[in-house]
Amino acid sequence: MILTIACHTFREVIREKILHVLIGLGILIIIVSPFIPTTDEPDAQVKMMLVVFFQVVVLLCIVGVIFLSATSLPHEIEDRTIYGILSKPVSRLKIVVGKITGFALVSALLLIILGLLNVVAIQRIASRLPEGYRGILKARNEYTASRFSVQGKSHHVREGIVWIEGGRTGIALWSFSGLYKKRENKSSLEIEFDLKVDSSRKDIEAIPLVVGIEDAGAGQCKTSILLAKIDEPLTIKIDREIVGKSGAVNVTVFPIHSTDYIGVTQGDVKLFAVQKGFVYNYAKAIGITFLKFLLIISIAVMGSTYLSAPVSIVSALVIFLCGHILDFVKDFSLVIQRYDVHEHALPAALKKPNILLVCIDYLIKKPLEWFSFILPDFKRFDSLKFLLKGINISWETVGVCLGYTALYAGICLCIASVIFKKREFF
Repeated sequence: MILTIACHTFREVIREKILHVLIGLGILIIIVSPFIPTTDEPDAQVKMMLVVFFQVVVLLCIVGVIFLSATSLPHEIEDRTIYGILSKPVSRLKIVVGKITGFALVSALLLIILGLLNVVAIQRIASRLPEGYRGILKARNEYTASRFSVQGKSHHVREGIVWIEGGRTGIALWSFSGLYKKRENKSSLEIEFDLKVDSSRKDIEAIPLVVGIEDAGAGQCKTSILLAKIDEPLTIKIDREIVGKSGAVNVTVFPIHSTDYIGVTQGDVKLFAVQKGFVYNYAKAIGITFLKFLLIISIAVMGSTYLSAPVSIVSALVIFLCGHILDFVKDFSLVIQRYDVHEHALPAALKKPNILLVCIDYLIKKPLEWFSFILPDFKRFDSLKFLLKGINISWETVGVCLGYTALYAGICLCIASVIFKKREFF
């Protein structure tokens, strides 16, 4: 019976004009997004397309799905079409589950159509990127350096950046450990350099660097000379054999010519284990986004079992909005509880407790705590940050989002079932 109600709901929504408008607007925005002005970085256009899809198209679709799911039950009750279902031997819990399932199918259809169009457009544009900017097309596990040092002497230090003069007077060293246990055997390894480059020679666009990659355990080392361009990242692949059983790798860099300089910090060199491709990572991002849809649908359907259509829509939108600003709510609650925590950011009048602050603490602290605890945190479903950096979305992250959705959706389902069961229609 649940499947029957879900299919009926799906067919009803397919006939709605709002769904056609959502698909049409989504396709139009995706087509226009490559022409939005961006910075001069080669991968800026791809990043813009990802941002537009996950922050504009997805938001537009969520608003549309909220409108549809929050008005379905109230309209059926108002039109008395739900009486035909209630007259049959079916529990009201199954009706609620069928509604949620039907709208979940609609959300999946939206994400599949628009997501496929977007990823095809991204693949086509990104295939023309320079090699140094193709990291965004990968799914990589990132490893930061466990230790950073400069062998020899540095030229000078400014704003936390260590500048090294060429000619082997100083050598930048980054050490990575724990790679053997963490990486998969089939994954390839690559190192990304984001160094500051300068030269006293005029009209120089690139400087030669000596890059050494050493197995810290066995001492096996491979040295190569690479050209580093100004304001452009440098990516090189390394042999898997370099990472021995110790799982530790040392990376050294210094300019060849004494007239050249590099500015380095600990985070300027990162090692990546490349997993499967961008499309596979993108599919996981779409899956996490679908979980966000499923959660807000559960909330909207729960509200529609008791509230009128307009109030249900507004309630779902408010919960969705508040679910994105929980960090602010928690931080504000923290300021009230401990005025000294953010002392550096508060006016002088608030650095010392006063009677007004005590009253605010007494009246608002607990409600804010419960407010931030009860509301679902929709920022957990932010998968865009992984795609923009070409970082692999781990299955652990997907599992956490799935469990979080199941918990909140289960609570909403129980509340909706109790409310709907006690509601009188005859």
